[in-house]
Amino acid sequence: MDNIIEIKDLSFSYKDSEGKLHPALHNINLNFERGTYTAVLGHNGSGKSTLAKLINMVLTREDGEIEGSVTVCGKEVTGDISDEDAYNIQCRIGMVHQNPDNQIVATTVEEDIAFGPENLGVDPVEIRKTVTEMLKAVGMEGHEKSAPHRLSGGQKQRIAVAGVLAMHPECIIFDESTAMLDPEGREAIMRTIDELHRRGDVTIITITHYMNEATDADRVVVLNQGSVYMDGTPEQIFSQVEKLHSVSLDVPQVTELFWRLKKAGKYNGELPLHTNEGAEALASLLKVKRD
Repeated sequence: MDNIIEIKDLSFSYKDSEGKLHPALHNINLNFERGTYTAVLGHNGSGKSTLAKLINMVLTREDGEIEGSVTVCGKEVTGDISDEDAYNIQCRIGMVHQNPDNQIVATTVEEDIAFGPENLGVDPVEIRKTVTEMLKAVGMEGHEKSAPHRLSGGQKQRIAVAGVLAMHPECIIFDESTAMLDPEGREAIMRTIDELHRRGDVTIITITHYMNEATDADRVVVLNQGSVYMDGTPEQIFSQVEKLHSVSLDVPQVTELFWRLKKAGKYNGELPLHTNEGAEALASLLKVKRD
């Protein structure tokens, strides 16, 4: 087992302007294997984004009190770490934030995607090739000269993804990257995530409160009040509907439908996670009733 991220006994408390501590994470123990796709779920205030920011060193000991450790690519990032090591880790662990406007820095799409590689000292010929490849990877070919501010929210977010991909990270954290998008924009970003997962060379962690976005992940981690509440496959997690409801979390809509049918004694099969599975289960159910 090759872990790209190892989190051991991690607790974190934010420090306010008066020096008072406000607990956010409690005794987190998680490992993330290379090449896997993990969805991290939880309601607002559960600690999802705090965890992501500790992994990517957006939060450090200057921001609060840390107990335990986070090790990324073999380096502990929650202890003393040199500027060079910190820079190298942040290049290897990319993050796509909720608001793409906070991540786009240039006046044209191609300049924005080239920004990261240029700062890494990559050869200009190689950068041009990378820009073309990354635009294709996110389905934005032909927008090289476009002004980012004229793009839709979903298109901006795909450009933000392309900018992260251009640095060839080993892991990408999507921190509620679809929260500000309309359904079409969310679907476009999820397609990009699925394509990255199929490539198999990038570890993906997506932090979301949309349950439907977690169904294609290899693994689902549920946080509640700063602690790990559940950890398993999507099938294992979403089959425990009442346990999720008890902490004010939903399940995918099709799963909810068949759970209600099951409670009413109208269905006896496995709870589906995807719409096509639900359609097949419903067709079988109607056929049995007709017969």
